[in-house]
Amino acid sequence: MTEEQYYLFVDKTGHCFEDFQNIEDGCGYNALIGAYLQGGRKFIVGDMLVFRDDLTDAGFRWGVDFYVKKVDKN
Repeated sequence: MTEEQYYLFVDKTGHCFEDFQNIEDGCGYNALIGAYLQGGRKFIVGDMLVFRDDLTDAGFRWGVDFYVKKVDKN
């Protein structure tokens, strides 16, 4: 059985994830995900793709404001 690949979001600006966290969405989703991203949490591919899309939909730019790198689970 192969082990699942994990990914870590990297904030190139130093405030991208905090800015995302502070975008009011009415349900606290952005606050939760922004905190996860700032906390160095590792994600599997499905989660990584969703959060990447959430960030880009909010106006943040992949490769400019943030990027994702492959990491080990531990």
